[in-house]
Amino acid sequence: MDLEGLLREFFGFSGFRTGQREACEAALAGRDALVVMPTGSGKSLCYQLPALAREDLTIVVSPLVSLMQDQVEALEARGFGDRVALVNSQRDAAANEQAVARATRGDLRLLYVAPERFSSPRFVAGIREAAVGLFVVDEAHCVSQWGHDFRPDYFRLADAARYLGARSLLASTATATPRVAADIETRLALRDPARITTGFDRPNLSFAVARPAGHEKARLLTAALSEEGALPAIVYAGTRAGSEELAQELSGALGQEVLAYHAGLERERRATVQRRFLADEVPVVVATNAFGMGVDKPNVRTVVHASVPSSLEAYYQEAGRAGRDGALSRALLLAENRDKALHVHFIRRDELDERLPGRLAERLADASVDLEGRYSVAADELARDLKVNGDQLRALLGHLARAGVVEPAPSSPDRVAGRLARAFDRRAATQCHALAAEGTRARWRQYREIWGYVETGSCRRSAILRHFGDRARPQAEGACCDACVPKIVPDLPAREPTELRDLDDAILSVARAARPAVGRTTCAEILHGARTKKIERNSYDGLPAYAVSARRRRAEILTRIDELIEEGSLGTSGGHYPVLQAPVATAG
Repeated sequence: MDLEGLLREFFGFSGFRTGQREACEAALAGRDALVVMPTGSGKSLCYQLPALAREDLTIVVSPLVSLMQDQVEALEARGFGDRVALVNSQRDAAANEQAVARATRGDLRLLYVAPERFSSPRFVAGIREAAVGLFVVDEAHCVSQWGHDFRPDYFRLADAARYLGARSLLASTATATPRVAADIETRLALRDPARITTGFDRPNLSFAVARPAGHEKARLLTAALSEEGALPAIVYAGTRAGSEELAQELSGALGQEVLAYHAGLERERRATVQRRFLADEVPVVVATNAFGMGVDKPNVRTVVHASVPSSLEAYYQEAGRAGRDGALSRALLLAENRDKALHVHFIRRDELDERLPGRLAERLADASVDLEGRYSVAADELARDLKVNGDQLRALLGHLARAGVVEPAPSSPDRVAGRLARAFDRRAATQCHALAAEGTRARWRQYREIWGYVETGSCRRSAILRHFGDRARPQAEGACCDACVPKIVPDLPAREPTELRDLDDAILSVARAARPAVGRTTCAEILHGARTKKIERNSYDGLPAYAVSARRRRAEILTRIDELIEEGSLGTSGGHYPVLQAPVATAG
């Protein structure tokens, strides 16, 4: 078969990138394969071209609706709209049923499916009538609990592929360490797979880590994004609130529109932000990690992480969204000491009480069921009853699924649906305990790896390659990293002198500059020059107003803070732990 001819016919390309030909050959020969390629290297072509060339159906399992939608639209734009469809929870039942009907009639060559669909006996029974040739698991690291984005919905995929009679299975990922790659092969039961690993180096990217204090971060960000050729840029913030706040600060500092993007925004608003960024109408987006997957913008010049991600795999995947067009680009990571404390806090917070799996199983057993014995319970209600957060609830459901206690079913994101497969007994409790311990060990390992990268004094490119088991000699087309070329980290611009005429000015200065924002007591401690763990962890001792009122009594400072609040010169947030909010300074 003339693969080059197919490539020109279907995609108009004149040649394959590294690894693509081998992956296509394996897929067309009916051989299982594990494809590990960096972000932006063209993994999707490894299954799209074979799918269009085959006479049977290729099923592509993808964890993200936006990723599926983007790939389907791209194929439709190439004239393949009659051969491709998708099935997910954001489409109505009639549209999903029509897609399955087209697949079973043999009208489709590619069907994109969300992983939770394979928990539905009705869907599996329907799609089994199709002639399934290739079964693709995209973002395959999600199947591994050693991976950075573990998803319980992926557990059933190996069984689903075999049940559907798929001739071969192709697993695709950009971020698999050797350990994760081996786990993917085991979890998906790949049979003597072709292993296509193209190397992890991105020669056009430079890597840098800076260690600003909390109050210096916005200025350092502004300096980095003001450099020539730094835009367009994606800035990753750790929280939704942080993305909103940082977008507002950068918009004023850069004198350009900067938009926030996170899962808390309405779907239409998120779509508008993404569309405007892709169209180069907005030069900078400040986002949580909800942004990026499936966003095909080749000319991103800078990716900045305003806080340290939870794993080196997650960091490299997000950093890899820069420079997909091959032009020189930069990945900058801003690491604060408080990020390390937050990582430890979240790992310990997410450790699960060993009694929780049993309590969840009992709660699901008590839930109302339909005629098929299926429960459907509000996720927030379950989380509230168990006193856990959303991530913990998903982990618990994953443990129960792996232990064979529950069989999850497709549902909207705000509900938990499925049926009980067997009783929660001592054997299930032992399995769930072992799985929870395994997950905790994985998170601590990821913590050590990402902070090892942050704190290394040697070449960061080498550190990344070795982490992924790539022994190739690092190649850099421009500046390699800040360890090899220290001047690539922008100098922190000098702060405008802050004239603190009196105590009122000092209080307002702290309220404006402290990040994270502080309450009245911590403000008084900062002005008095206290040396507490909180002040040192958040670098409040670097604020211009630190210790300017060291000779005053703290009670006197607190009294004046309260008076400013009462006068309306100083605001406070609501909630159990209110923080100070300074009015925006005005000219004159």
